Amino acid sequence: MKSPIRWPAFGKNLSFRSRLVLGITALHFVLMSALVLDLLGRQHDFLHQQGHAHAASLASTLAVSSKSWVMANDVVGLQEVTASVASQLDVRYVMVLAPDLRVLAHSHPERLGLFVTDDASRQLLRASPESPLTSVVRSHTLEDTAAPIMAGHKLIGWARVGISLDSIRANLWRGMLQGLLYIAAGSLVAYFFARMMANWLSAGLSRLAQGFARVGSGERGLRVVLERRDEIGRLADGFNRMVTELEASEAKLQALATTDFLTGLDNRRSFMEKMHNETARLQRSPETSVAVLLMDLDHFKRVNDTYGHVAGDAVLRHVSAVIRGCLRRVDLAGRFGGEEFILLLPDTGLDGALSFAERVRQTIEQSEVEWEGQTLRITVSIGLTLLHAADTASEVAIKRADTALYCAKGNGRNRVEQLLAGAEDT
Repeated sequence: MKSPIRWPAFGKNLSFRSRLVLGITALHFVLMSALVLDLLGRQHDFLHQQGHAHAASLASTLAVSSKSWVMANDVVGLQEVTASVASQLDVRYVMVLAPDLRVLAHSHPERLGLFVTDDASRQLLRASPESPLTSVVRSHTLEDTAAPIMAGHKLIGWARVGISLDSIRANLWRGMLQGLLYIAAGSLVAYFFARMMANWLSAGLSRLAQGFARVGSGERGLRVVLERRDEIGRLADGFNRMVTELEASEAKLQALATTDFLTGLDNRRSFMEKMHNETARLQRSPETSVAVLLMDLDHFKRVNDTYGHVAGDAVLRHVSAVIRGCLRRVDLAGRFGGEEFILLLPDTGLDGALSFAERVRQTIEQSEVEWEGQTLRITVSIGLTLLHAADTASEVAIKRADTALYCAKGNGRNRVEQLLAGAEDT
């Protein structure tokens, strides 16, 4: 007959007070570690996503900016565009390649005219130009992304940007070291606090432990309220402050992921998510009316070429402030890309949308941007359409607004044009 399993007797001879102190310290250590690891994991994912998005954005911008220079075979112009992108933070290299991988422009001018022949680069020979982006290299230290440069349906080159991830790795290391310090300091504080207050801990610690566990599992909005002013009450207050700071940090991260850093408006991805929701709502309630406005700054390139990109950024911030000043609480506004802005006006018919668009256009036309002692003026062209219940996707309405914007540009700029569903061919 087998003898019964005997479990280790560790802790059986300890007093309840000692076990309570050790238990509280261990629990605090585990929960603090879970929170720190959770935050580090979120920070790791967010920073790497930002690195990828940064490389993709710069590559797409470079592809658009260098198209005319590639078609004109203007090496000087390509080098200027390349140098402008290379000046961005964490950019390791920038290049414009011909379809055969010959270097047309490079942030390191000595590589002009050479061919890139490494295996990672040669995958561009097999890449489909229909794809908006191609990831050339993705590692812990480098994010290399290429965007096709198209002339109609013809591939005329590749815009390629390499982003260094060294600063991201450094931030993660600092975060890990700080997290270890917080865990060690927090555990030490918990140990001594438990020794002094062991006789009183049982009244409030169970609720605090539950709170830590729920926050560590991802629950937010939780607060532990204890009607006492002693150490346990202060510990509960500290827990609540920690959760508040955690929520504030996550809110900042969320804002960075959804907001255009220059204008403060929604970025394209965030705006499109909200517009998809509005499109779905319209299909459920087709009697409502939703207006879509696509705006483009007229001759914005002249501002950048004449006064520099910093002045151009000031103009973009000014225009975004004007837009925000005209919006209602329910309206949405985003930076669609470059000098383009997009607006969504729920519960707004054609007449109201036209009136709103004209008010925005006039306000921008009549306003001034003071830049280094000079007065800059800008105008906008606006394309307007209404979301239709038959629109299967938000992009259908955006395409109509873009067509109307093209008409506004073609009819002299600084004007509002409309194109409604069903009128595309008229």
